[in-house]
Amino acid sequence: MGKLWQKGQEMIGKGDQNAVQNPDTPILFVDDDPIIHRVMAKYLKDWDLTSVFSGREALALLEKRNFVIVITDLKMPGMDGMELLHRIKTTYNNRVQVIVVTVSDDMDDLVGALDGGASDFLLKPLKKEVLIEVLQHTVLRIGRWNQSLNLLMNKNTPL
Repeated sequence: MGKLWQKGQEMIGKGDQNAVQNPDTPILFVDDDPIIHRVMAKYLKDWDLTSVFSGREALALLEKRNFVIVITDLKMPGMDGMELLHRIKTTYNNRVQVIVVTVSDDMDDLVGALDGGASDFLLKPLKKEVLIEVLQHTVLRIGRWNQSLNLLMNKNTPL
């Protein structure tokens, strides 16, 4: 078992447990709009970000690389974000955290995504501060899970 992802994260300040800077956490961004790809690249320039334009591309990359966070648009041609979310959760369960993004103001999209296993939900147009906050909280949550897993594994290991 072990860690959900292998690389660590740098904390800002010694006592600040809520701030994460330049994490090595691999993030996969999925959206069919090339403009939002440029925005994400600018917003997350210090993060380990890989971008693709379809759900099928995302699934293929997930098989090759240990992405821990997927940020996906809900409305895409072909495989939409809800189907991608379902396939990720079916294959990877909670090892991959999925954050959904949409321009929709339909409450059913939010409820459906969260019921489907999304860890968070963002509305377009994206605000950099909100995006960073959501990613920081996700990275910190994964870190706590890793600590708990390590404690449980050490507790269950015979001396």
